[in-house]
Amino acid sequence: MKRSNLTTERLFKAAGISEGMTILELGSGPGEVTEILSEIVGSTGNILAIERSKEMISSAQKSLEKSGNSNVRFIQADLNDAPKHLKNIDLSSFDAVVGRRVLMYLPKPDKVLSSLLPWLRQNGLVVFEEYDSTICPGLVTAMPAHEKGVSLLGKMLSKEGVDQSMGFNLPATFSKAGLKFEAIWAEAVIDGQGDQYTLGELLELLKPRLGSLNVAATSEIDELITEIKMEREPTAVFVSGMRFCAKAINGEGCDNEA
Repeated sequence: MKRSNLTTERLFKAAGISEGMTILELGSGPGEVTEILSEIVGSTGNILAIERSKEMISSAQKSLEKSGNSNVRFIQADLNDAPKHLKNIDLSSFDAVVGRRVLMYLPKPDKVLSSLLPWLRQNGLVVFEEYDSTICPGLVTAMPAHEKGVSLLGKMLSKEGVDQSMGFNLPATFSKAGLKFEAIWAEAVIDGQGDQYTLGELLELLKPRLGSLNVAATSEIDELITEIKMEREPTAVFVSGMRFCAKAINGEGCDNEA
């Protein structure tokens, strides 16, 4: 299963990510966002991506090789220890620190951002897209299978210690990190629309995680996916979550000494 990432691209561009920038990407995963950033900054820009999983880095590198993108380097590191791996990089080297669905997984996201600010130039950007389920699901037509699917995903994220309100918490997180909060955008994630996986596809992909955390058995998930497919109607609208994108600036008065 492959999804488009046009929404993320649009949000990042709206926040000021542009051609020629040098970007520090946090939590690059399989490289979906890395590829977007690589295309945006072009041949005159550069990406340094930090990812703790060696397997994810390998997957991202293979994808980038296929697309012909050569302006990306990777560092294998836990984000909590990232500054240790940047000692040989000049301070104020980056125009932006960027990530998608990363801060929500960190116990102290403000501390992680603050620790990296010495490498972000004055007035450099911090841009993150984060998931939020605070006001979801949203629906007017009864869709019990869809609601159960979202509930299972919520239980999984809760057991993993994820902040499912990170979208709403982005401005405060940026402020605590010593950044100047600038703007925030929010869009509904409507099942079957846009560039997200459908709820059924997402449950299929997350079977191993749901099972390992004892949230739901494989047979239960398979049955639920079938019910979700049967329940879908062309005119029914189901909002499974919200995506927030926020922008901050490394502004005057910030204490960013290494």
